[in-house]
Formats: sequence, C-alpha cells, structure tokens
Amino acid sequence: MKKEKKRIQSKLKKEYKAVIFDLDGTLINSLPYHIKAFQDLFLEHGFRVPSNRIKHLAGLPTIGILKELKKKYHFKEKLEDLREERRYHYFKFLGRKNIIFPCVENAIKKLKKSYKLGIATGSSRVTFEHSTNRKFQNLFNVIITINDVHKGKPHPDQLLRAAKEMRVKPSECLVVGDSFTDGITAKAAGMDFVGVLTGYTKEKELKKYGAFLVLKSARELPGVL
Repeated sequence: MKKEKKRIQSKLKKEYKAVIFDLDGTLINSLPYHIKAFQDLFLEHGFRVPSNRIKHLAGLPTIGILKELKKKYHFKEKLEDLREERRYHYFKFLGRKNIIFPCVENAIKKLKKSYKLGIATGSSRVTFEHSTNRKFQNLFNVIITINDVHKGKPHPDQLLRAAKEMRVKPSECLVVGDSFTDGITAKAAGMDFVGVLTGYTKEKELKKYGAFLVLKSARELPGVL
C-alpha cells in the first residue's frame, strides 16, 4: 500500500495551495438524475434522445448541452426556456435524496486542514443548493456556479474567479473533475488536472484531455496529496 501511494505521489507535479472541484459526477452522484431530466424534457417536446448522447456531453453547462443537441434535433424552443423546464424535471427526480458520493465529505474535511477548497460547477446556484446540504456547502472557501460568470466551461472563467477569490495563483491550484470538459477548462486556466472515474468519462479519455493522474474517486485525494 505504501509503495502504491509513493508511486501515485510521484506523479504530482508540485505542492498546491488550493483544490478546485467540479460538482456533478465528481463530488455528488447527480448525473443519472440530470440524464433523466433531459430525456423527460425532450419527451414532452416530442422526441427521444438516447442517454449515451447526453452522457457524452456531461460536463458542459445545460445551455451548452442544449446547443449541441439542437444541431441534431433542430428544436425551435428557446434554449433559456428549455433550461428552466429541465431544472424542474431534475428537481422532480432528485427529490430530497442525499447524493454526495460515499466518503467524499470526510475526504473534503481532511483536505480542508491543508488547502483552500473551491467548487466550480456548470450548475446554477439554485440547482447546486438543492443538490447539496448546507453543512457540505460550508466546507468550501468559494463556490462558483454558472450564474457567477459570463461564460461557463470549457471557458476558464469559473476556475480563474475561484482562484482570485481564494487569493491564490492559477498555477497553485489543482482541479479535480470527472469529464473531458474539466480537463480542457483546467488547461485553459493554467491549472493542473486530476481526473476521477465517478462520472461517464473513461480513464484513457481523461488522460487524453490532460489528467496527469486518474483516481477511482475524489475520496482518494487526501491519500495522495
């Protein structure tokens, strides 16, 4: 075990002052509910979208996903209206379930002793607050949602704002996420990227988009930092 830990630690590029997490698929198991919400929304508008097509776009903000799907399905509705409708479906499926991944909260508490912690999520503020509890939210120094920036992922605005608010340099931040979008965004922000396999993106693809280390879950992070 010690040998394996040493091998993983050797891949870390530097010491960091802050860790910025993606939310959906990284810290919380929300992606299945997001997929159901998209499919339910589209069924109401008269067409079926395979779950794999939506999974491939996981990591983009809702508007980004809708823009990509519009290229295929050519729906006429305004994207902003569909976004609001989809949020209702997500809330309906999620209910009041606790969807924080097992042991992740304990891992965050351990990391908080040594690092500043942030979240950069493509979800809206209201969706974020509905998907997590106040105790969990208070573990983070800064939370940047899609409402806080003009451009969401893969633009680096959210990561750069998180770094600025935590008063650290981008080069001092480590980004943790489950999708190729997180890798692209981290690179654009000048930050290192660690991938996790709790989303829909495979290890090979995470490495392709810049992950110098891939973990099974974010709960493993305290063991390698």
